[in-house]
Amino acid sequence: MRCLRLACAALCASAALLLAPPSRAATAVTLDQAVVVTEDAGRPADVDFSAASPVALPDNWRRSRPGFTGVAWYAIPLDVPLQAAGATGPEQDLVLVVPRVADIGEFWLNGERLDLGTGNGFTRNRTLWVPLGGHTLRRSGNLLQVRVTGGADTRGGLSRMRLGTVAAVGPAFQLRRFLQTIAPTMLMFAVPICLFGAIPLWFKTRRYIHLLFVLLCLSWMPRALVMLAPEAGPPGPESLLFALASTFVSNTLMIMLLLEYSHWTSPRWKRYLKVLYAVIAVSFAAGVAAYLQGHMRPNVAAALHWPYFALTIAVVLAQVRRAWRTRRRNEVFLAVTLTLWWAAVLQDLAIPADLNAFDSFFMAPMAALLVLATLVARTLEGLALHRASAEEEINLAVAGVSTAHGQALEEMRAEFDRRKAEERQAVIAAERTRLLHDLHDGMGSQLITALRMTRRDEVPREEVARVIEDSLDDMRLIIDSLDLEESDLLPLLANLRYRLEPRLNAIGVGLQWEVGPLPEMDYLTPETGLSILRTLQEAINNAVRHGAARTITVRARETATTLELSVIDDGCGFDTSATPAPGKKQRGLVAMRLRAQKLGGEVRIASSANGTCVTLELPLRR
Repeated sequence: MRCLRLACAALCASAALLLAPPSRAATAVTLDQAVVVTEDAGRPADVDFSAASPVALPDNWRRSRPGFTGVAWYAIPLDVPLQAAGATGPEQDLVLVVPRVADIGEFWLNGERLDLGTGNGFTRNRTLWVPLGGHTLRRSGNLLQVRVTGGADTRGGLSRMRLGTVAAVGPAFQLRRFLQTIAPTMLMFAVPICLFGAIPLWFKTRRYIHLLFVLLCLSWMPRALVMLAPEAGPPGPESLLFALASTFVSNTLMIMLLLEYSHWTSPRWKRYLKVLYAVIAVSFAAGVAAYLQGHMRPNVAAALHWPYFALTIAVVLAQVRRAWRTRRRNEVFLAVTLTLWWAAVLQDLAIPADLNAFDSFFMAPMAALLVLATLVARTLEGLALHRASAEEEINLAVAGVSTAHGQALEEMRAEFDRRKAEERQAVIAAERTRLLHDLHDGMGSQLITALRMTRRDEVPREEVARVIEDSLDDMRLIIDSLDLEESDLLPLLANLRYRLEPRLNAIGVGLQWEVGPLPEMDYLTPETGLSILRTLQEAINNAVRHGAARTITVRARETATTLELSVIDDGCGFDTSATPAPGKKQRGLVAMRLRAQKLGGEVRIASSANGTCVTLELPLRR
């Protein structure tokens, strides 16, 4: 906000510097006498000035030629003004400043057309800087001729002109150019910039006051483009009606925004807004009627604005009163800018009504720029205060939550620890139950079998030792299945090899191990790992006991979706299609297939006289 105030102060300081009087050595002459003839010719050589009549400048066609629309030629002798301006000869560079020529002005000096830098466009909203080059000046007989195209309804005509050196006419020209041309241009750029900043602000805050600011920026742009652009032409009936609507909307939004900023929400101000809306409705309805009847002209549009702006003085006076009471700088600054804006609006409304000087121009853009800067400053100030208040509320809320819910957090922590302990106990209980089932179904049943065999004298000791050895192997498998790292089967197979290889070598059986890194299996648990180990050990035991194998190969092969574990021996083999003899039910093969089925896989057996291959095929994902 402080930066915006400094920027506004800089604008005022620049204007003060531009208003500084020229040095005494600089001389400027006012051209206020001419002869004029109404003739639609394109060049001065084609104009008959013998029928011209004298005229005093400024020549306001609404007063001197009511109802006239067309072309008028002005001729102004320059010898005497050139001498008064201090021109010493043709090499002397002088400048002609034309405050207003409407609607289109073209200048010739001694029959040579001068470059105005306007692209031969409309000049009604421009102060012209016309250099009189030394090559076009003569020792005597210099003549300035001006072709003006316009109409009386749009205040066509030619103003007084100033002739002099750059030092003499430059400061006044720069000031008028700043107020008339640069300030509206700055406003037209500032409004979209403010709009692009206000839209995300409103989306973030969703506050009514920020929505009003967005709508204000949107409504300001159309009128500026139609009425205030330096290259704008005379407004037609449609443009005047559009500007009327845009002015009502933008200024009403500005009034509503000021009421929100000042927190004026009493019933009295609500009634004021209702009266304002009613005046807008009546005035705009009258404007539509004038447009439909073909009577919409600048002076009519200006007259329709007067009732509305007469009501807006209430807000200006209320802000002045508030500033006088509070003496706060932001309130004083807003009161000053609103007073300047209201005075500038009255001055602008007097232009179409032809109540002020012919060369007067619109002052409201400069005042609107100050008002816009003030509103932006108030918005930023409000955001800063809102943020500070929000931070304080957040700190208080955080402190309250920490105090009020401290006990709840401790209870939640205790509940979490309790549930975690229960889950741990449940896991331990489930693992204990599994171990009990495995010991009962495997090792337990085998030890019972061995016990019964020892009570029978006819059972060979070697058979009893084999059963006891099988029970010990099963116990080792159960222990190995507990050594499971994530979903990796390789450590389980390595333990199996570590236990079996010395025992096989001791009985003259060689073990070839063709197992490399294996893929992860998402369903691998101690239970499923034990089933895999039991299947492989059963295949190895069968190869030694029944196949009389001398070499056993354990091989692992990965496919796209499966893992194949094979046990290959060079034993005598057997007929896989033969029916088992009475009393021999092949319980081992049946158990292997059941385990594979539970794992979602299958067991394939291929056997011949050269050996047997048992393959356990398991899915990688389940």
